[in-house]
Amino acid sequence: MLFKDMIKNGQNISATIAVCKSNDEGVIKAIVKAIKHTKARFMLFDERPQDELIRSFNLTHEELNRIEIIQTLNEEHTVSQCVQAVTDGKADLIMKGLISTSELLKEVLKDKYNLKTNYRMSHIAIFNIPEYHKMLTVSDVAMNIAPNIEQKIEITSNLVYSLKKIGIDSPIIGVLSAIENVNPKMQSSVDANEVVSYFNQEKPELEIEGPIAFDAAINKKASIIKKIDSKISGNVDGLIVPQIESGNILYKSLVYLSNADVASVIIGAKIPIILTSRSDSSRDKFHSICSALMLI
Repeated sequence: MLFKDMIKNGQNISATIAVCKSNDEGVIKAIVKAIKHTKARFMLFDERPQDELIRSFNLTHEELNRIEIIQTLNEEHTVSQCVQAVTDGKADLIMKGLISTSELLKEVLKDKYNLKTNYRMSHIAIFNIPEYHKMLTVSDVAMNIAPNIEQKIEITSNLVYSLKKIGIDSPIIGVLSAIENVNPKMQSSVDANEVVSYFNQEKPELEIEGPIAFDAAINKKASIIKKIDSKISGNVDGLIVPQIESGNILYKSLVYLSNADVASVIIGAKIPIILTSRSDSSRDKFHSICSALMLI
């Protein structure tokens, strides 16, 4: 699947998005673009007045009617009211604004909201890379710091589920390390082998390989030169990174050095959470909105 097709499909889905701490120009720019190019409605939660900032974008009366502004008492009230909107059925998903990820997720996971599931929450980054022939997803680059084998299996399951939900019926997955053979001194290679062994046994229909290095995963020529026997080389849909450091570096390298578009979403709760970096452009925040709409 192409990134542009996912964005286009997301634009046609009707839903209400609760935005936590929305009074930020970059966040509002993304919301305004979504108002103009999707069917989404928005509930904007912030303790600071937002009316003037929103009016500065010259929205039509009809467009303004798709935005509900909720001024709260303080940051704690902002977060609780935003999450409560989902529990009450007023919103279908949550978008993070100018608030720390930990504060938002701590609220989401409180028992009173009934948004927890039996699944691990994890982050997926969906890329449109000019040099790659299709959409590429990477997990987990922003949430699980140093996942063990069991946790990597859960992260992989989340990624596969998300890719199928987006529309990729038979996703191809690579579990990354620095090498293609198991080396007991390199834990990421051991973990990758165990993850692949698990899915080969439990879900033999899934096309998954690892350990595999990044170059071999995305470039068939690299695997040929390195004499690697791989069925997935040069055609992966998703990559599982060893830990958050390598994932974060890969994420930012693709964005800043490869001019990649990106969308970021947390999955594993009852609703998707749009989780963007503070440095992400309003364009990429818009992409995140569209991708999350595909996951509800």
